[in-house]
Amino acid sequence: MKRKLLFVNQQQFGYHISYVQYCKYLKPDFDITYLCWDYNRKKSTEDGIDIIYVSRQGNIFKRNLRFIKAVIEHIRINRYYMVFINYFRGCSIIPILYNHKYRIHLHIVTGSVSFRPIDRIVYNFILKNESSFFKSKSIISKGLRDRFNFQRNTFILPLGASPVYVNRKPTDKIFLLYIGTFADRRMEDTIEGLGLFIKQHPEADVHYTIIGNGWRNEVDQINEKIAELGLENLVELKGYIPFSELMHYYEKANVGVSYVPITPFYEYQPVTKTFEYLMSGLPVIATDTFENRQIINSQNGILIRDNPESFAMSLSQIYNERKIYDEQSVRNSVAAYEWEKIVTDMKNTILA
Repeated sequence: MKRKLLFVNQQQFGYHISYVQYCKYLKPDFDITYLCWDYNRKKSTEDGIDIIYVSRQGNIFKRNLRFIKAVIEHIRINRYYMVFINYFRGCSIIPILYNHKYRIHLHIVTGSVSFRPIDRIVYNFILKNESSFFKSKSIISKGLRDRFNFQRNTFILPLGASPVYVNRKPTDKIFLLYIGTFADRRMEDTIEGLGLFIKQHPEADVHYTIIGNGWRNEVDQINEKIAELGLENLVELKGYIPFSELMHYYEKANVGVSYVPITPFYEYQPVTKTFEYLMSGLPVIATDTFENRQIINSQNGILIRDNPESFAMSLSQIYNERKIYDEQSVRNSVAAYEWEKIVTDMKNTILA
């Protein structure tokens, strides 16, 4: 009989890739339930996974209380081998109630990345204090573990990606691809950098596809920068596109863009798309954060500063050296981060 595993994650199923992969590779060994909020987005499914949705109606207090009550109720009526919680505020009530009965595990994927210092201080203070109630916990990187001064017995459960094989045709044209959030990422820097590159290399054939969305007025800012520089024919701005529908864009692209500001709060935050670009064989232009330095090297990409001039310089380098990158060598550079390997290690340690 399979052991029962409960994933608790406020993100709707299908919109947090790590947990989709956990479910995919763990379901042969576990009877899995995934409890999440219902954001009224398109529903994703995974064969063999029981997905429980909790309504987000009402104010922040009411919906959070409803969510915690749902978690408590499902633990009460089921005998789970482990309850695996993706950190959310208030989650410490679960181990307070059930640590003596069940294995309650906390996973932390991020500290605060707010640009407001007071927000970062408050969020990280609460996170660290709530985490102290969990006997078992994991975190996404060693850098983040050290930042929070967690004990060395805190498991490292890193980001991963699955190899992507597409029929990418050789071309002299540069096809840049950015996928991800626009919130607080200063994407207009990359567009300004593209403009500088075009001035330096007017003969270059380049196209930049940007996929994602923002929280505030980031889309307007990006569009304004595109219009200001007259790059409407070179930059294609898309909205959110589900992962399952991205293969066409990976097939067309030949350079990935992983652009996050270089700040203390992004320094130890691994970037999902860095791994995904590399797993698809794309060399990556990545900002020079601590976590990007762990995986980007001369064989698979370029590290840059977080400004338009550095982005333009990286494009010049890519333009001059675009034929030196080998797709399979780029994939092999991150082979240790394949999801199947990560989840196997997770099963042999955290879930053992």
